[in-house]
Amino acid sequence: MTLVLFGLAGVMIVFMMVSNNKRKKQAAVTEQKLVPGAEVLTGFGVYGTLISMDRDSRKADVEIAPGVIVTIDPRYAGAVVAPTVAETAEETPVVESIPDDASSLDLSKPEFGQRVEDTSKPQKSDD
Repeated sequence: MTLVLFGLAGVMIVFMMVSNNKRKKQAAVTEQKLVPGAEVLTGFGVYGTLISMDRDSRKADVEIAPGVIVTIDPRYAGAVVAPTVAETAEETPVVESIPDDASSLDLSKPEFGQRVEDTSKPQKSDD
């Protein structure tokens, strides 16, 4: 029984070491991608462009809006965002024509949330 417990403890220790090594490798890969000009997502959910980074003092300047630069700890630059591919003209759907007036709209049915007067009940008159 004690041999089984020691075996389980040994297996748990091995899994923790493997997991820790994976985490260290991932952190090293992310740190290698942190170069000035890279688009980053911070650990607190703000996107920005990495302006400069000082690894010795653990400071990174990130521009989050034009002219707005914040200084963060590089460990909180959570991920380097891959650039997206811009859509080409062939992929963009083409709209043939858009009517300039409302003549083509079907106004016989009410839109969602629009009130409709009930014509089945007799109207009150102010006699």
